[in-house]
Amino acid sequence: MTPSLTLICPGLFGPLPLLPQPRPAVPALDRLIGRATRIAAPAPLQHDDPLAVVLAHCGIFAPAEQSLPTAALCVLGEDNVVDSTGYWFHADPVHLRADRERLLCFAGAAIAPDRAEADALVTLFNAHFAHDGLQLIAPTPQRWYLRVAQPTEVQMPPLAQIQGMALETTLVRGAGARQWHSLLNEVQMLFFNSAVNHARERQRRPVISGMWTWGGGALPAVPTGVEVPAVFIGEHPLLRGLARHTGREHLTLAQWRERAPVANSLIYYETLQTALLAQDLTAWTTALLALDADLAATAAQLRSGVLAQIVIDACKNNQLHIIRGRAPLWKFWQRRGFFEEFT
Repeated sequence: MTPSLTLICPGLFGPLPLLPQPRPAVPALDRLIGRATRIAAPAPLQHDDPLAVVLAHCGIFAPAEQSLPTAALCVLGEDNVVDSTGYWFHADPVHLRADRERLLCFAGAAIAPDRAEADALVTLFNAHFAHDGLQLIAPTPQRWYLRVAQPTEVQMPPLAQIQGMALETTLVRGAGARQWHSLLNEVQMLFFNSAVNHARERQRRPVISGMWTWGGGALPAVPTGVEVPAVFIGEHPLLRGLARHTGREHLTLAQWRERAPVANSLIYYETLQTALLAQDLTAWTTALLALDADLAATAAQLRSGVLAQIVIDACKNNQLHIIRGRAPLWKFWQRRGFFEEFT
């Protein structure tokens, strides 16, 4: 059977405060979108969280009152830093800033600690909570994970959904919410008095106020009865974790460019969303041009019959299907280019 390719690309269609001027040429995207059919995604794929969309395309779901276990899969996808069994949360470092009566949450490269700072804060945390069954690790300065001794009924939205937003107490839900609030507050006080933050204050850099925990759970069961992609492509540790967990192949984007595999593949292209979260229109435009260059070869594979179908999933129920041999060649004058999707 001729393989297909699924491209999960949050941020592809914004939201943008304004379009880049002049508008960059994106011929591959123009061709694909001009031949695409917009599809209403099935309910499990109608998700704001792109990592949840990745898992849904693999047949991994969770009830509405539970978190998807993205943290455990990401730990598995890191460079073998620790045993991935157990119950894990993402625990990414954040900066909290008072704004009148609100408390805003910031994260990402602009506030991330360096390697030495991350190591110092992790060591401080693990020493302080040594008798509480908690273990914090930081495979990268910006990407932290928290292991708890027992399953904990706490749900918090993914960091990308609250970045730059005002925090509300209702964001922490579940039977363990009260105790979890206490833990997060204790971490804030611990970090506030740390040598790392004293030094950052002297340097007029944003302090590391605490951690945002989300995506809690243990490794899920390997899906059965669904067609899991044969190849996972991307830089995010979730892709490597899924490949290891399901026994599939993983490629970086660079490896994919060198040898496009002839197999059902899933690509997670995260740079457009990263640029949006940083409110960097220049970075978004650069990422868009890189994606268009990558898709030139993919569009050629569709034309030649190497691929049967391309699915572009921009998340938030924004899915496009391009099927070889079913392009609307008639009404070619009505085809829309990429930037017409913003009008």
